[in-house]
Amino acid sequence: MTPEKDVLNVQEAARFLGVHIETIRRLARNSKIPAFKVGRGWRIRMDALLKWADTQPIQSHQNTILVVDDDNAVQTSMRLILERLDFHVLEASDGAGGLTLLAQNEVDAIFLDLQMPVMTGPAFLMELRRRNIDSPVTLITGYPDSELVMEASHFGPVTLLVKPMQKEQILHALKSMIGYSVNVSETD
Repeated sequence: MTPEKDVLNVQEAARFLGVHIETIRRLARNSKIPAFKVGRGWRIRMDALLKWADTQPIQSHQNTILVVDDDNAVQTSMRLILERLDFHVLEASDGAGGLTLLAQNEVDAIFLDLQMPVMTGPAFLMELRRRNIDSPVTLITGYPDSELVMEASHFGPVTLLVKPMQKEQILHALKSMIGYSVNVSETD
């Protein structure tokens, strides 16, 4: 190994471990992986990473997706599509329930409805950012021209899907959020 590769950045560590970049950032922030900050970015020493990896139980990583939507039909269709792709799916019918699930679970990505009772999508995003949770988010809405879309855009880059969603759109969102890619014909 060359001296310049003794220390990895987040992208290199993610590629090395075969996980998403956000997973490495979350592990580093929570001190679950041996990492240190340089400026705003995380760095990981290769020898420490190898030692850490040797102590981890061998298991296949199953990405966890959180679906926050007050429409049971949307939750059910999203769960069926995502579970068929071997994702672990958490469901909440409002933003407050979604935040409770996030406090108890690590998620790789979030599908978030904009218009819900108790807590709107933008309010959920604001709280997400306040808690420094940077899981990628795709907004789902039946009202793409609503003020809520503009409100949500103030809390960082998000993708927008308009209901009713097609399976291909969900797959495209997964690719942009976590780098997941699958041939659409494999999901039929």
